[in-house]
Amino acid sequence: MAHIETLFPVGISYNATGGPTFKTDIAEVDSGYEYANQNWSSARIRFEVGHDARIATEFQTLLAFYLAVKGRANSFNFKDWSDFVVTSAQGIFSAIDSTHFQMYRRYTTGGTNYDRKIQKPVSGTVSVTGGVGSSVSYTTGIVTVSSGTPTAWSGEFYVPVRFDTDVMQARIISRSGGALLHGWSSITLLEVRL
Repeated sequence: MAHIETLFPVGISYNATGGPTFKTDIAEVDSGYEYANQNWSSARIRFEVGHDARIATEFQTLLAFYLAVKGRANSFNFKDWSDFVVTSAQGIFSAIDSTHFQMYRRYTTGGTNYDRKIQKPVSGTVSVTGGVGSSVSYTTGIVTVSSGTPTAWSGEFYVPVRFDTDVMQARIISRSGGALLHGWSSITLLEVRL
């Protein structure tokens, strides 16, 4: 699977529903106790962006995008309107080596943290604190410094996703003012790990 550095149409993503998912197996025993086996250490985002009616121009944009990324074959960037901004208090780094650092977004509740790897920061929005001569890779989320250690970052990010179908099952719903209304009611997007 290749990742295409293009953004899913923001007018359609604005109405998305979804959020983080985990994969956990629950085993119930005769005594009533449960045991959980967490299969994924990190959450995977799942979005539903289907709508029953789209005007012809919006549908043509969606159709062109679907064809360009070839269904499930390639991943692309998606703006999660519910979670796309990182403050300097949330933006942390994990050292890869002495000059390369991976960007993360930290979520905190009480004394518990969850760190989400950020691979698609948005160009022109990122500010890095600490380190000398820092440069940001907007395709990997890796910050390179000539010396020192970056301590925080802020900015926006996208989520790498793919379609969860190879079949675009759209239908013509009706005509409205001379334009066709199209429907594709089930469009699922899944986060991919790059």
